[in-house]
Amino acid sequence: MATKVKLRPRRKKGEKKNQVTQERLAFQQCSSFTRKLRAHSRDFAELPRLGPANRSFQLLSTTAMSSSSSLFKQLGLAGTGSPLSGRHLLLILLGAGFLAFTVFVVHPNEFRIQSFFAGSCGRPRAEAAGVPHAAATEVAQAPDDDVRVLIGIQTLPAKYERRHLLRTVYSLQVREHPSLAGRVDVRFVFCNVTSPDDAVFVALEIMRYGDIIVLDCAENMDNGKTYTFFSTVARAFNATTTGAAAGRPRYDYVMKADDDTYLRLPALAASLRGAAREDAYYGLQMPCDRENFYPFPPFMSGMGYALSWDLVAWVAASDLARREQDGPEDMWTGRWFNVAGRARNRYDQAPRMYNYKGASPDSCFRHGFVPDTIAVHMLKDAARWAETLAYFNATAGLPRAGQLYHLPPPAPAGRP
Repeated sequence: MATKVKLRPRRKKGEKKNQVTQERLAFQQCSSFTRKLRAHSRDFAELPRLGPANRSFQLLSTTAMSSSSSLFKQLGLAGTGSPLSGRHLLLILLGAGFLAFTVFVVHPNEFRIQSFFAGSCGRPRAEAAGVPHAAATEVAQAPDDDVRVLIGIQTLPAKYERRHLLRTVYSLQVREHPSLAGRVDVRFVFCNVTSPDDAVFVALEIMRYGDIIVLDCAENMDNGKTYTFFSTVARAFNATTTGAAAGRPRYDYVMKADDDTYLRLPALAASLRGAAREDAYYGLQMPCDRENFYPFPPFMSGMGYALSWDLVAWVAASDLARREQDGPEDMWTGRWFNVAGRARNRYDQAPRMYNYKGASPDSCFRHGFVPDTIAVHMLKDAARWAETLAYFNATAGLPRAGQLYHLPPPAPAGRP
């Protein structure tokens, strides 16, 4: 059975030219209409600050009263012979009002009036340069998950040179990574200052830098200094934040660190960002040699370990911690949590936290530098500090300004 084919009637002479002329006229009318709408969107931007509903109503009223008749005439929608009645015009106005309500009240962020009218009629619009829409949406909806850390570096009042070095190192890290400012705070911690000379110099440091905590205790390393640090911090910084993060503790973590530990703050913050904010115990877990020390109770190495804020508050209120202060401070901190059944979220950062290797053999807690390092411990002298800082390119930002810096050429970059 043959298939019937319906032939298109032949176009009359001149009909194609008339059609092109009509399409061009319609395009010009549409473009004129768009320019009118853009003008009204600018008028809307200049209106006084009103509530969303009042602003939408004022825009709709202004548009309807000032230009509805002229726009309808330009589009051929009004006048004698127009297919639109007054009821049709009313429905169009109501639809426009609903659109304005949706744009400015329901979805003010998803629909931007400027971009809504930015395109031209009947023509494809190129994508705007910049972040893709999907990525922009993810940024806008990203929670405030930036971690806040207080790092207490335990040191001695007379160790001015070491504090000066650490201030320089960490301030340069913050300069290179501005997002750390206000998120990671470094403080130097020691007990009561007994030397009159040290009291003068420490007072000047406090006045100049404001980064020192003087605990009310006799100077020591393993007789309660760490307990006094955590309990003092819990009382001094117990206020919560305000604004969008209302009710959140000022710090998510408090870290105790030694002054012979080099911390890479960006790596530390990135690592903590993915950890739990409660009942969390973070560091290099010891003993890492399970064969020789099992079942020795686990603890985090004193080189540097962090506690979530709730554990800091628990230490300050715990009778167990207050009674058992005398002993190796890192082991005793782990003992508090082991006995009390606390710190269920434990984060072992081996091999990213380790001791300086030097000439010693490799072990589970001591090895050579690695690019994704968080902390290097046992930097007991200037030579070890210089080697470590050179490996991690700490001087990469040194300006090369003419003849001002007569320094030897930098050592080859240690990091890949």
